[in-house]
Amino acid sequence: MSRLLGAILLSLGISLGALYSPPANSHPHAWIDLNVTAVFDEQGRLVGLRQSWLMDPFYSIFLLEEMADYAQGETHEQQLNSIAQQILENLGPYGYFTELRYNSDALDDSEGQQATLEAHGRRLELTFFMAFAAPLDLSEAALEYAVFDPTYYVEVLHTENSAIHLQGGLESCEVRLTQPRPDPALVARAAALDYDETGDPMMGRHFAEWVRIQCAP
Repeated sequence: MSRLLGAILLSLGISLGALYSPPANSHPHAWIDLNVTAVFDEQGRLVGLRQSWLMDPFYSIFLLEEMADYAQGETHEQQLNSIAQQILENLGPYGYFTELRYNSDALDDSEGQQATLEAHGRRLELTFFMAFAAPLDLSEAALEYAVFDPTYYVEVLHTENSAIHLQGGLESCEVRLTQPRPDPALVARAAALDYDETGDPMMGRHFAEWVRIQCAP
């Protein structure tokens, strides 16, 4: 274990022995509380989504252990943010675990920016901005998004209170969150998977929340 990892874990108040706690024996094995801010420009167009992923304590430990070699800088803040940048680079080929649709068409050209990683008690929070290639007029069509780990190793759900914000959006904008309704047979298959097993490569999509944002003309 690196000196950096040990120091950060101790600063979080996490026992080093917790590194060796066994994971759960069914999918999902980790949990992320999601907060999203839809960011609008001065013309009222949507330019991107700011996402915050608050990870459960065990996954926070796992992440530090896996990413400690990427830490750079003199302070814990600098080291955590350098890890955040590497996480963002790793997520890029997977669309940052975010599926986007505008007017029912897929958006595949967004760019992750401004990544930070902060400690909140025993949990780490990754925050980044997902910038769209071009601003979207939500008075013409709706944006729909879902954030999920395709393998469903990690479950990602919006927090219950004020998890979706509109920054600079019009008062006429409305947000609707649709809860997943997975088939019971799929739930059973996920529960039967051990932590080192994979099932349907897009299993997580069946357990994802979908959010729809649209503004009146």
